[in-house]
Amino acid sequence: MKSDLEDMDPLRLKEWFTKPYSVTVTTVLLFFLVLYRAWLYIADWLEGVLVGGLTPGDVTFIKALTFILVLLIANIVYMVLSKQVGLLRTVVDQEKKLYLCEMKFQSFIDNVPDVAVQGFDPDCTVIYWNTASEKMYGYPKNEAMGKKLTELIVPCENQNDFVKIIGSMQKDRTYVGASENNFLTKAGEKIPVFSSYSAVQVPEDQVEIFSMEIDLTERKRMEETLLEAKEIAEASNTAKSKFLAGMSHEIRTPLNAIIGFSDLLINNFAGPLNGKQMKYASNISTSGKHLLGIINDILDLSKAEAGKMEIQYELISVPLIVQEIADVMRPAASSRGITITTDIESDVGMVEADSGKLKQILYNLIGNASKFSIDGGNISIRTRVVEGFMKFEVKDEGVGIKEEDLPKLFKPFSQVDGPTEGNTGKKHEGTGLGLSLVKKLVELHGGDVWVKSEYGKYSIFGFSLPLHRPAVK
Repeated sequence: MKSDLEDMDPLRLKEWFTKPYSVTVTTVLLFFLVLYRAWLYIADWLEGVLVGGLTPGDVTFIKALTFILVLLIANIVYMVLSKQVGLLRTVVDQEKKLYLCEMKFQSFIDNVPDVAVQGFDPDCTVIYWNTASEKMYGYPKNEAMGKKLTELIVPCENQNDFVKIIGSMQKDRTYVGASENNFLTKAGEKIPVFSSYSAVQVPEDQVEIFSMEIDLTERKRMEETLLEAKEIAEASNTAKSKFLAGMSHEIRTPLNAIIGFSDLLINNFAGPLNGKQMKYASNISTSGKHLLGIINDILDLSKAEAGKMEIQYELISVPLIVQEIADVMRPAASSRGITITTDIESDVGMVEADSGKLKQILYNLIGNASKFSIDGGNISIRTRVVEGFMKFEVKDEGVGIKEEDLPKLFKPFSQVDGPTEGNTGKKHEGTGLGLSLVKKLVELHGGDVWVKSEYGKYSIFGFSLPLHRPAVK
């Protein structure tokens, strides 16, 4: 079925004239088929007139021919004038559109807040200066136009780099430069800016360069403030760690004496005690040992934070150390009907780590699991090797942790709220130092810690250690 276009152009003239040779072929055919034949006819007629003279019919023919020639000339003049007028109108319309585009562009650039834009020739003569440039550098537009940019805002020490950027843009029109610099204001003040440059092609194979700057003064001020705050915080943290370490040493000395003398009383080295005296002495010994454990944790944490804790690397058999700790922890857990099981995969072998620190990590995690596990529950210790790391996971069937409480974990002196023990309203004991110490000890080995939990069902605390000690930097 033919289209409407084909119905309107059955000879397919439009398709024919799209071909590059169509005008030449059509002109040749028109010449030989029409114009040449017409010329022969007129030549024969003129020859007859010259020989036999004019007749009344010849006069009529001459009038018709001259009228046709006048119409043809008028039509040619009309076509030429129409073409020229159409071209002029097109040029005027394009100039108006170009002018509107330029006005929109200038309006947009002039009103961009806090972005200084300058346009300049390769010889650095300013040809464009927006409102933000006036505000940033203090030069009014009429004062900046026509001046050298190197005389206005580019300091002497930066001019060589600036000239190199312009030279690169002249060689490579696609070159785009960006960097942080210090530029000058009219008042002679240096301000830090982030500047970028791009080239625009103009007639006669020339380029115009546009520079855009953002004032970094406020950001630099904030960076300096943050750096000062960081240094103050680090100094305060170091002072705190030194204070805690010093105080811990001072408290441990008399505390060890209290524990030692209370143990002497319990063992009847000072003579037999009655029931009440034995109870008091036991309470003194238990409380003293609990306090000593807290002080030891504080001391270890302070050492770790102060960067004074050293790792004594040795090759450790992971299956042996896990089984050893599980055996030690089972009697205390069994008093509440809690079982401790191990799940050690067959490829688990040796790891290069600090034996004492690894035991301390596992004791803390298994102790926490036992504390928060339900009576009659199970604690599972899983160990496996994954991509060059020894991974440990301690899972309990306990109270779990609420999702909003997860960020509180591993922070010193921070404990999450959980159900109380039994119906006594007594909360679980602890200072919140255990997990933060675990995190520090693991990180000292170059490892990582994580936690997964579902409130009311279970918690999994895991950590990973590199199989081999990290390379010394």
